[in-house]
Amino acid sequence: MIGIMTERKISQTKEFMQALLTRDVFDRWFLVEAQVVGANTWTVDGHLNHAYFEGDMSEETTPSGEYACWAVQRPIILQLIRGKRTPLSFRFLMMPPDDFARAEVESARTGMDRICRIRFQEGHVFVTSAVSMKEFTLDREPERAWDESLSRFLAEKELAFEEL
Repeated sequence: MIGIMTERKISQTKEFMQALLTRDVFDRWFLVEAQVVGANTWTVDGHLNHAYFEGDMSEETTPSGEYACWAVQRPIILQLIRGKRTPLSFRFLMMPPDDFARAEVESARTGMDRICRIRFQEGHVFVTSAVSMKEFTLDREPERAWDESLSRFLAEKELAFEEL
């Protein structure tokens, strides 16, 4: 079950894009999926193929987890977006690192995946918090906590937005 929470319109598109694509603001986050629409449509599945890393790498350099880290994917995505023409649109689904607002959200206890959707369309960037619940529950407090944590994160990084 996926629940969409709050959508935020980023007030300063250029500054947000610099933070996303050229600074380490989101580097510890995980890329679930990306789609960039320009002259072509590029889709990136963020799931790691662990078999690719077997045999020739040490445990220290072999990634763990289910998804690719944004720090590794960021330069690739930047190359897709960079150029004389702005993409028609893009969409990134990202998940925060496990320790992100753990005390507030307690996603391990609730069986909830926290999702951040970053969408660019018609010259504007939108950031939406969402959750994917593994089990049905009537308790909406973890969802509210994730929503507030994402808003606080954006504010702390000085990425201005207005809630829609």
